[in-house]
Amino acid sequence: MPPKKKSLLKVIILGDSSVGKTSLMNQYVNKKFSNQYKATIGADFLTKDVVIDDKEVTIQIWDTAGQERFQSLGVAFYRGADCCVLVFDVTNPKSFDSLESWKDEFLIQSSPADPDAFPFVVLGNKVDESERQEYNLITYDYHFAACYHRYSAVMSELLFTL
Repeated sequence: MPPKKKSLLKVIILGDSSVGKTSLMNQYVNKKFSNQYKATIGADFLTKDVVIDDKEVTIQIWDTAGQERFQSLGVAFYRGADCCVLVFDVTNPKSFDSLESWKDEFLIQSSPADPDAFPFVVLGNKVDESERQEYNLITYDYHFAACYHRYSAVMSELLFTL
């Protein structure tokens, strides 16, 4: 008898404070957006049931605080993750520059079996703020070797892909 397929996927969302991690998660799970900003304290998670390859799967999405003072909590939240979504604000170059340190910290604290093969998705948020230029991503795509998607939590379309 073949082994049973995994029915739970744990996804961690990381990035600097105010890049829209909570908004992305709420838009994906609840199809709701709020203009009111409320910083995440520690971490929070939501679940969503989806069908992947004709199998029902529960995606458990962990939204983590972007402040450095909460990074020590990472080991408890990151362990057992199946994917990590690194989010930056396309209007804030500093949030983009921080992604590599978020990736490194995640790999240290989560200790995946094969760090080189662990799946990361890079997601540029706030593309609806078109009056500002999007930060240059070509070098990062090459250096980081991750999927990259542009997204706006304000819009109802989601480019969230595992």
